[in-house]
Amino acid sequence: MRRLSAIAILLAVHLVGYLNAAENALPRVLILGDQIYHQPASELRKEFKDKAEVHCPRTEPGVVWNSATALELLDQQLGEDRWDLIHFNCGLGDLIHRLPGVKSFRVIPRHAGGIRTTAPEQYEKNLNALVTRLKATGAKLVWGSTTPIRHSSTNVFEKGTEIEYNAIAAKVMARHGIPTNDMYTFVKGLIDMNKPAGHGADPFFFDRKPIHSPIRAIIQQQLGVVPGNLPKP
Repeated sequence: MRRLSAIAILLAVHLVGYLNAAENALPRVLILGDQIYHQPASELRKEFKDKAEVHCPRTEPGVVWNSATALELLDQQLGEDRWDLIHFNCGLGDLIHRLPGVKSFRVIPRHAGGIRTTAPEQYEKNLNALVTRLKATGAKLVWGSTTPIRHSSTNVFEKGTEIEYNAIAAKVMARHGIPTNDMYTFVKGLIDMNKPAGHGADPFFFDRKPIHSPIRAIIQQQLGVVPGNLPKP
């Protein structure tokens, strides 16, 4: 009897410790997207230090993030832990032109015969499947619209195609009741749409201007968390 009582006490102590840890755990934010989101995630981790955990998993070298690879990698990206908020996007990787008829992903200019990675109807199907799986996590979801494509010195993107795909995504998100973070409009206000990025890798760079503030606002709005390490003006 005494041994059973000791076990019960031990279990109770562990249970209280578990509940206290769960109560004091920081909100967890997952940012899913291509290389555009790596730097914003780094800035957000600094600003929300000790306030929220911000994660942005990277894909393996050679893997292009698009609506198809997002579905393939989703279980790996989600992991086994809970998420309070998931901010997600895929679009530029769907719009980039590639060599047709080969399994490996090889980017090739449009004038050299490159074809768009994902057709509009397939993009819509992929987004529907992606949203369905993300909703099963129980996390709050926010879609980030695809950022602008300006003049491309490499000619592997077609200017304006992101507008069509953002319209497709808006329809999907409205169907599922998911809010949109308008990254397209925000970034368009930062850059000169009539010239390529200085790095020559348009549209993945924004003239060294930070683009994380709209995501910061989403975290504050959705989770009620106030950043404690904002840079001084």
